[in-house]
Amino acid sequence: MLALVLANLKMMVRNRQAVFWALFFPLLLVVVFGLFDFKGVSSTGLVIIDLSQGPRADLLRERLEGIEFLEVESDQASISRAKAVDELVDGDLGYMIVIPQGFDDPVGEAGAGGPGPVELVYTTRNPQRNQLVDGAVRSVVSDVRSDGQPIVPAQMVSSDIIATPEVDYFDTVLMGLLALGIMTNSIISIAVRISTYRNQSILKRLLVTPLPIWKFFAGEITAHVLLALVQTGIILAVGVFVFGGRIEGNVGWLLVITVLGSIVFLNVGFILSAWARSPAAASGMGNAVALPMMFFAGTFFSTAALPWVLPEVAQFLPLTPMLEALREVAIDSAPLWDTWPHLAALGVWVAATAIAATRVFRFS
Repeated sequence: MLALVLANLKMMVRNRQAVFWALFFPLLLVVVFGLFDFKGVSSTGLVIIDLSQGPRADLLRERLEGIEFLEVESDQASISRAKAVDELVDGDLGYMIVIPQGFDDPVGEAGAGGPGPVELVYTTRNPQRNQLVDGAVRSVVSDVRSDGQPIVPAQMVSSDIIATPEVDYFDTVLMGLLALGIMTNSIISIAVRISTYRNQSILKRLLVTPLPIWKFFAGEITAHVLLALVQTGIILAVGVFVFGGRIEGNVGWLLVITVLGSIVFLNVGFILSAWARSPAAASGMGNAVALPMMFFAGTFFSTAALPWVLPEVAQFLPLTPMLEALREVAIDSAPLWDTWPHLAALGVWVAATAIAATRVFRFS
């Protein structure tokens, strides 16, 4: 078994395409994002929790929607405060405004137990933009609430700032590039390799050799998983020691997640190899599967920035739970067991893709 794994590793190292997808492609992206000061796509989404439900509150919402650098999330009108705070901390939302009960009461009653101030909640992630938003919101609220009458400024808006860890965009995208490298290499490498074996009738010959078929596939999977671990080590080393990326969590947990994700995408590669009639077709099919996931699963930016129903669709892609688990461990210092929802999703994908691969796989 060991000899079979070592033989597979030697063949993969000699394969220029495999080396490119395993190392040079993700490393090239690491260098690009490391050299240039990309800031990423931070959310400017604003959710409004309206406890007043009056015409003046509706007018305030209308005026807030007119602020060019804010995007009012109209589809989250019924969101709870706790859920909105969670999304603020996660970076899926930029700001939350709470319109108090009695907002439509006369201004003069504000100082006698009348309506409290409008609450603006945001995190410490973007101080410059926060200052801009805070000023714009105060101006809009003052205009809507006072109706030209005198009002104490402190009664108009109160700011609630949530302290969040300082996270550089490169720290976030480094995990995305790691997952991207594992995905592309696992899918394309195994799909091309098995398709080549089939075209050369190697798979058919295996059926008449003393070598058990399960050992052949176990050797292939083990060799690719070992390559994925080496790939992980190189990408993390370059990202951290060359470009100053930070990993707050346990690197060992990252390797566990890498193994799970690699097995999922190897299974996907086996499935594609069953449908591909040539190595070139296998490579094209692998790219057709990997590239959409690269953009929709949140490799370079939060899925919250996606339009329409795409954020919901992204949750059903196998790359998404892998990315979420990697980032929770590396950035939030979460222990492995705290990422169990993502690990469970990866486990489901491992089982589902393994069953599908065994059903569709063919030797000729």
